[in-house]
Amino acid sequence: MQRNIILITAFFLFGLAAAAQDKTQGVIHYDLTMFLHASLKPDQLQYKDMIPETANSQEVLYFNGNKAKITRHQPEELQMEDGARVHIKMGDNELAFYEDGATGKAWALTEADGKKKLTEKDHPDPAKPRPGNNTRTILGFVCKEVNVNGKNGPLTLWVTPELPFRGGPLHTWTPEGAVLGVDSKKFKAVATTINYEPVKEEVVTIPTL
Repeated sequence: MQRNIILITAFFLFGLAAAAQDKTQGVIHYDLTMFLHASLKPDQLQYKDMIPETANSQEVLYFNGNKAKITRHQPEELQMEDGARVHIKMGDNELAFYEDGATGKAWALTEADGKKKLTEKDHPDPAKPRPGNNTRTILGFVCKEVNVNGKNGPLTLWVTPELPFRGGPLHTWTPEGAVLGVDSKKFKAVATTINYEPVKEEVVTIPTL
């Protein structure tokens, strides 16, 4: 009887360990840093001394297979030395961003005046990303360097093919794999945690409005 209990317990623990290695579903947290001074347009430079040099935010990516959903937390209101309060807003009124690896399409879910709207977004030309020679380890993944030209200038993406989805924070995307880090002159992002846990299909599926 005792031997049976030991065998059953050992099998149960092995089952938990095996489940923990499932990398097809999970949640990734990213830290974002915006370089505000570097992002100012020529006609905005007069306000340089009125705003902080950087602002921090976070994005959370949920994935299930080759589908992913990203949500963003806007930066908190900042208080300057003179007592002035500065509210930094990243992007438009976006609630979530969806990536569907099966169709190769992406959608942004926004809300304005109490109305939600889905807008299909174009991916960069797959032929344009340029693989680099460097690697960077993020959360245990050895990520390859991929260079692309974004709307705000050149970007360096740190990409791993070991996760099932494509794309990453700040609407970045590449057919090379999942983006765990981004570097540019105007912003940077890096994955800080990844938890392999069940994510319902409905969470990463584009909603019906």
